[in-house]
Amino acid sequence: MHEDPNYTSAPVQVGQVSKKAKAIADKKKVPLKATYSEHVISAKIVRRASPMQNAQTILATKPSINATSAGPNGVRSTITFRAFTSGQFSETFDGIPLNGMFNGGTTNQASYRNAVPLTLNDISGVNIYNGINNPSVNSYNSLGGTINYQPRQPSKTMGGSLGMGYGSFGTFQWNALFNSGSIDGFRSLFAYNRQTSNGWLQNSGNRNTNYYYAGILPYDHGMSKVSAYVIVNNNVGYTPHSVPQALIQQYGDNYNWPLNYSTTSNNDTELTAILGDKSTVSRHVILGAKFYVHNNDYHRTSYANPAFDQSATQPYYLPNQGTGYPFWLSYPVPPTYDPSAIFGSTHYGTDYHLYEGISTALGFSPKAQFILPHNLVTLGGNVAYGMLHSAEYWYGAYAMPKVPQYNNAWDEHDSRLMSSVYMQDNISLLHGKVHITPGIKYLYAYTVSSDDIGFYYPIGGSVANSQAFTSPTIGISYAPLYGLSFYVSWGRNIKFPNIGAYYSNIAEQNNAGQYIIAPVTVQPEYVTDYELGTRYRHDGFKGSVDAYLEQFKNTFLTNTNSSGISNTYNGGSSRYEGVELALEQRLGHFLLGHWAAFANYSYNQAVFTSSFNSTYAGSVLAGQPLANVPKNMFNVGLNWGYHHIHAHIDGKYVSTQYVNQQFAGTPTSQTIPSYFLLNLGVEDTIPIHTDHVKSVKLSLNIDNLLNRHYFPRGFSNTDYYGNTYLSVLQGMPRFVFGSVTLKF
Repeated sequence: MHEDPNYTSAPVQVGQVSKKAKAIADKKKVPLKATYSEHVISAKIVRRASPMQNAQTILATKPSINATSAGPNGVRSTITFRAFTSGQFSETFDGIPLNGMFNGGTTNQASYRNAVPLTLNDISGVNIYNGINNPSVNSYNSLGGTINYQPRQPSKTMGGSLGMGYGSFGTFQWNALFNSGSIDGFRSLFAYNRQTSNGWLQNSGNRNTNYYYAGILPYDHGMSKVSAYVIVNNNVGYTPHSVPQALIQQYGDNYNWPLNYSTTSNNDTELTAILGDKSTVSRHVILGAKFYVHNNDYHRTSYANPAFDQSATQPYYLPNQGTGYPFWLSYPVPPTYDPSAIFGSTHYGTDYHLYEGISTALGFSPKAQFILPHNLVTLGGNVAYGMLHSAEYWYGAYAMPKVPQYNNAWDEHDSRLMSSVYMQDNISLLHGKVHITPGIKYLYAYTVSSDDIGFYYPIGGSVANSQAFTSPTIGISYAPLYGLSFYVSWGRNIKFPNIGAYYSNIAEQNNAGQYIIAPVTVQPEYVTDYELGTRYRHDGFKGSVDAYLEQFKNTFLTNTNSSGISNTYNGGSSRYEGVELALEQRLGHFLLGHWAAFANYSYNQAVFTSSFNSTYAGSVLAGQPLANVPKNMFNVGLNWGYHHIHAHIDGKYVSTQYVNQQFAGTPTSQTIPSYFLLNLGVEDTIPIHTDHVKSVKLSLNIDNLLNRHYFPRGFSNTDYYGNTYLSVLQGMPRFVFGSVTLKF
């Protein structure tokens, strides 16, 4: 989509086409005449971020995004975008999908508590596309919007840096970067980042190691280029569990379940590799294609002490607790593991769980742009094939066998083919005052899920189906005056069901009590999006306001059992609506140094518009609000610079939120309170006039400056006596971190 406000129908040279195409692809700010709602996070914001921020929480400075982590290094991240949860909007890297093909989300999907595909070490900025948006930027799952992380790029000059820092909670970070510079046009960037932390909760230590490579090879006199990006991220650590609020009040703000009660250790490694080519064929044609692979290798070992299972003396649900009854031994052809025979009781024979998920996705994305006198026509598509092996085993010891049809809760092999093809136009009229961007995308998915006999599967078998949808979009912008524009847009899109809608159909019981494989009945989520907005720019001021309405059909709800198995089902219709306001002002020089300020506000409301009965949680009524949706959020910030010194302070307010029943996935009447956080960052880059060192950067970050105690997320549960209680994840207290970076 051609969104450059300087787009003209005048003849251009081939070199100018190449430069203009690069400007389109690497937007540093939202074009005034864009026909959809958009926001941008710059490279400066990324490089100045606190080490406790990650690729999701850094997004929370923009309207309608609420993102938090329950532990260091992005562990157990939670994010909502216009009230849509992770997996209901898409996240991409260089335009390539990062969302899991089977479970939808990008981080913390399917209880992969420390699944982290990328860090701030890998990116140079972020483009945020609110709503369904146009088909050249949206991807699978783009209901609430699309987040595109821009790759960190190699420079044309040789150089590098070394850095290290230390801070609260025993947090230690070291990093290294090397730019090869241009060698006959070829340039490479190697970056390494490692961070360890004990966490702000007891028993929540974590270590994250990130490797990044970017390579650019121009050819054809600079008119074309080959690009390569590789990310390897390994995260190892304990899960910060939700804890009953009463226990926090009793034992202190840093309370987490003791290791002799319950513990969960996680090990996740993710690989993302992209090889791309972009070629300017002529002044009218630009062709490109990308091949990519994404692999996720996740393993979790959990333990719950049977002595502290939910009981009269310990009335709360204990994470990972085993079962007191070997229900599978009554199956027609059961798994043969008898925990009582080996460990003396079923409880002690099921107190260890090993959960693993290994997935691989291979994809190809071609794209062609045709630059015409009054149009920019874009054709493109994507095809991706994914494979997933997921399994869980129960035993009475840490070193456990992994034997299907013996001690497996499940042993599953899934595959999915997802593809799309799209066409869109950007029509420029009235000398560029009017832009019309019609587009259409066709999406297709074919899914197979196969399970062996296990504790949850009296019979084995496979289930499969195919689904397809045609997604239309259109946006119109009008700029009646210099610096002022209005836009309106409309679109429809879907999200294909997660794999939980498939494996739950294997080994269902019919009315005669027989185990069968039932056809898949869960339908995709359908959303129709309406947007209306305006932008204004003048003399260092930038402002935008928009309103949206998204009509939602077949809303997905997720039931999760105590062992972490999630089932997806449709929960009727719902309506998401809101208003987003963003203001920025360069204040210029006064008193001492240069100043700039920003503020944004968002109102988001999500309610069910139909009543239905949930098998897992009873009735849900029309008008009932969805959980985890703060109606009101605002961000404020002030930036100051004086020579080589820079400082910024920013704050975020998040209003009260309803919470879900912990396992049913439906909202309750319980809430977590509102909170306000203030963060401060200061850095000084000192020039060094030596042959080897160019500069030294000293940085200080203080997150949660006011040391607020808050709960970013909560769940409703029932204790041993049938009383409802609130279980919460605890937010990070004040965090102070200092670092030194040498630039060569």
